[in-house]
Parts: sequence; structure tokens; C-alpha cells
Amino acid sequence: FSQTQAHHNARRALRPRPSSCVRAFGTWSVTRTTCVYVTMFTQFKSPTWHVPMSWLTGETKPGSLLWREHLANRERMGHEFKANKVVDSPFSSWSRLQGVLLVTFTFGSWVVSGSICALLLVFGSTATRVGIASYFLMGYLFGPQPFVPGVYDWVGSLEVAKTNGWRLIVVGDDERDAGAGAGDADKDTADTRDTKKETKSSSSNPIDCQKKPHLFCSHPHGLFSAGLSLNLVHSASALKRFKAVKIRLLVHWLLVNAFPVIKDWLRALGQMPCDRSTCSNLLKRGESCAIVPGGVREVVWSGRVDVEHLYLSDVFGFVRLSIQCGSPLVPVYTFGESLSMGPDWVPFFGLRRKVSYYLNAPIRFLSITQRWCLPFPNGRLVTVVGRAIDPGPVESKPSRERVNALHATYVEALLAMIEENKEEAGYPTQVTKIV
Repeated sequence: FSQTQAHHNARRALRPRPSSCVRAFGTWSVTRTTCVYVTMFTQFKSPTWHVPMSWLTGETKPGSLLWREHLANRERMGHEFKANKVVDSPFSSWSRLQGVLLVTFTFGSWVVSGSICALLLVFGSTATRVGIASYFLMGYLFGPQPFVPGVYDWVGSLEVAKTNGWRLIVVGDDERDAGAGAGDADKDTADTRDTKKETKSSSSNPIDCQKKPHLFCSHPHGLFSAGLSLNLVHSASALKRFKAVKIRLLVHWLLVNAFPVIKDWLRALGQMPCDRSTCSNLLKRGESCAIVPGGVREVVWSGRVDVEHLYLSDVFGFVRLSIQCGSPLVPVYTFGESLSMGPDWVPFFGLRRKVSYYLNAPIRFLSITQRWCLPFPNGRLVTVVGRAIDPGPVESKPSRERVNALHATYVEALLAMIEENKEEAGYPTQVTKIV
């Protein structure tokens, strides 16, 4: 044994040891990374807002203009909070805290509820499995959770987007912005907001959902379509501008049919599965709808730091539906949406894109700890609502030529709207491509 130990010690002595420079560099790297994370936590910023390694994320490359503009908008939003003497914190008001907690619950459950349920079914106890099976059986027997108008109205009254520094721009409306600056809505009391005059928005609003149901088409998808949801669908002030009692948000069927807990919450908010029959029935019933035409395939393009990509080149279903129902198409675009959960730094994008298209499931970097270390989108999201596009006379089976022509008109109007409003939104050099 002593000979074996001596032989082992001799071999250890012959191993090359790192030089003092290598050890010093390693110590410096660990110390610097630790300081970065500690600083982010002390400033209540998420360490996964972006990976603190620029060589990996590519955020410092000359072509990463989109990411740098997103960061600049985030800083500008912080300055506006200070100018309005509002603390950029969920605790600045009770209504703001409620809104942040609701968004945190919704987006967090959106991501983890399905995975947790699957893990519990596989590794959970018998009682846990029986409980989950009973939950789904009750849903099957009694049907899905019905829409609760009171809950929808309450969430809209919180004005989550406005109180957290986001903006809404309506093209052709004299009242350009629903919130003049970060924190403005947070300073208003409920009584003050109720007594504000709405004469401008009611008289100059170019979109009237009372006369005819509209189909709001939002881009890009991002991860949560937060701009569409919070700046438009769940904003009481936005609904007033379009004379809409509610706008139905149509989402992936798993979210409202399969994922536990979150499916009941989204159903209570009036959200429905995004399929042709559901959307057609709602529009024919006189209810305006909001969809994201790019779908899952557009999610994989979110997080690009150089150019904004919109998956729209071979998406024609929403155009055909508009003709069949006679509902005007309304282009909606949210600046900052695709980078609100950080840049996608995972390599092999081309391969991931092909696999994502094949599986119809996005494969990209995902961080659910963003603003305030919560699954709350980071940065300022500016949503622009364009002019309605009339599809023309109703036709149950429109020709391919008519669908293609309306699709081309829509894409042209969408790109023109982005170009005309990108400077006001804070993205003057943004380049947008249709894929």
C-alpha cells in the first residue's frame, strides 16, 4: 500500500500545474462574474436579463443594433419614472402590485404548469396522481371554465402596461399615446381616471368595434405576446378607444385546454383556443378577436439582436378568415416584444429553426426571471395599432388570387406602419424582415 501511495504521489507531482497567471485570471473571472450577479440582485435586476458574457450573446457586435436600442429604451423608461417622481417598483401602488403579481402568476404558470404536471404524474405519489386525474375529469364532465366578465374588467382596470411604463400608439388617432410617460397612470387615483375626459379618443377613434367586429393581428409573437395582451386586450383605456366591451385573445390550444390551473385562469379572462372554427364563430357572433398569425414558428425568431423577423410569408389563414367573416384586419406591432425576455444566445440557430418548424415547438433560450427578477417582460413595450383594412365583400370560398392580394396589402400596410412609427417608439434604426 505504501508503494502504491508513493507512486500516486509521484505522478501527482509530475502533473503540470497552472501558472500563477492562469490562476490569477481564473480568480479574476470568478470574482467579476460574482460581482456582476451581486450587483444585479442588489439593483433588483435579473441576472438572466441577459447573460453577462458579450462574446456569447453577441450583444456588443456592430450589427446588434436592435438589442442596444432595446436597452436604451429601458434606460429611458427609468428616467421617465424618476422625472414623474414615481419609484419603478411593484410596491409603488396597490393597483400596480396587483397587476405585477397577476402577470407574474400568468406568465410563470404559462411556462411551468405543463412541465410540473407531467413530472408529478411520473414521479408523484398515488394520491398526487389521483388528484391530477380528478382535476382533469372534473373539467371534462363540467366543461371548460366560462368567461367571467367581472374578472376581465377588473384586470383591465389595473392598467398594468401604463403603470409599468409601456405605451400604446394608435395610428390616425389625435390622442397618440394612451400613457404620456412612465408612471403617469400610477400617480392617478381611480376616481381621477374615471373622471378624465374621453372626448378626443371617442370622436377621433378610427376603429369602432361596436359597428363591426375587427380581427386584431399582432406581431411579433415574442414569448408571451405581452404587448398585445396588456397594452390592448386587458387595458380598459385601450378598449374605450376602440369602443369595445372586450376583445377575445386567441392562444395556443394547450394553454386553455391542457395546462392545469392556467387554463382555467385564461378561460376566465375570455381567452380561447386559436383555431379557425373558434375565431369564425366569435367574429360572426359580433365579438372582436386578437390573434398572433406568426404563431409558434415566430417564437423561434424572437431574441435576435440584429434584425426583427416576422413569420408571415406563407401565413394566409387569417386573411381568408377575414374575407369569410367580413371582419376588417387591424395590424398591431409591439416594439420591444421579441427582446423582452432577453436575447437568444443559444448557438446553432439554423438547426434549431428547422427542428422548431418540424415539431411546431420553439427551441430557444428561455428565462422567466426578468424585470424585478420576476417573469415580467423587461424593457419598454410600445404597441402600435394601425388602420383597419377592409377585406371587401363577404365570400365563403375566396379565390387564391383574392387572398394573396389582401395578404400583400396587409403586409405592405404592416411594414409601412412599423417604419412610420419606429422613431417615436424609440427604435429609429430597426430593420424588419418578413420570413
